[in-house]
Amino acid sequence: MYLATITRGTEKRYEIRQTIPGSDNRHHHYQLVFNLGNDPRRYIEHLTDDICYFSSELEDRISDRTEQDPTGILEELLWDFLPEEEKHRLEIFRYRGKAQVSPLSETDRIAIEKDIHLFDRRRLYYLRYGAVDQSRIFRLNPKLYRPLLRKCRDEREFYFLNLERDLQFNELKTYVFAIFDLQQHFGESFSVTMPEALNQIDIADFFIKDICNLNGDKTFWATHSQLSSLHDHLVRYMIMFFDHGYGKRSLFDDFLREFMGRHRAFSWPDKKPTVSTDQVVKTFKKKWPELQKMNRKELTRLYRKRAKELHPDSGGDHEEFIELNAAYASLLTRKKSGRAA
Repeated sequence: MYLATITRGTEKRYEIRQTIPGSDNRHHHYQLVFNLGNDPRRYIEHLTDDICYFSSELEDRISDRTEQDPTGILEELLWDFLPEEEKHRLEIFRYRGKAQVSPLSETDRIAIEKDIHLFDRRRLYYLRYGAVDQSRIFRLNPKLYRPLLRKCRDEREFYFLNLERDLQFNELKTYVFAIFDLQQHFGESFSVTMPEALNQIDIADFFIKDICNLNGDKTFWATHSQLSSLHDHLVRYMIMFFDHGYGKRSLFDDFLREFMGRHRAFSWPDKKPTVSTDQVVKTFKKKWPELQKMNRKELTRLYRKRAKELHPDSGGDHEEFIELNAAYASLLTRKKSGRAA
């Protein structure tokens, strides 16, 4: 069983739901167990200031659907609505006696391969490692998928909703960029480390296309019915993307990522600089003889100064920022090879 939170504008209501196996034992669906309305606390009755119990009506309904202890189930589902004194008392024993995580069975491994959608894998990968780059997604420990097994799509979505509550506001848009793998639409080397430097109109267009594709993905929703509008479970990603910006990062962080990327990615050296001296002079706003006299440390200092001015977070243009990196690399190549012009 799980707690479903249904939001409509500023109003919230709560339902206890239960996953029911489908006829093929794969495509599960849910059924309503109990409608808690907009305030689950009215089903929590207080004996004293630090002791409370659940209404008999609610416990009886849970007992009808499971052989497990209904009180224990309700304590987990309605934990956030319990009085602080009660939570403090129960917390001492909350995890005591919990079964240790056992190894995955072969049946579970097969089920993971068949039933865990790529979008679910992307979300778990980011929520576990905070990684925008999804290239190593299949290295994720399969045990992390266990909570999704034999759950309907509705229960899985509320599971992710609870995990996403730990995300900071300044990483919500980056999270959406990662889980929809929007980097795949761009060839720029910095598309993973600095999505804010990409063309934001193009990103929005690709995002809308990808979320619409997911909205109509029958393997994801495990249904044959066509949706006439965006599914409720996807609306939150629209809000994350369009109502939030990318998190602020320091110039040093960006420089460090770019520096590490240059040294990790192998490429054949250029035979000659790719940017003309006129373009270098225009980009750095220095005369060519002045640039020639600068040593590597001075050039780096000048690069950082210009990068701070042109960085998209400082109101700069992302195309000019790209040109700056190319001009800087070309300038270092000339300095290393001793070319004059």
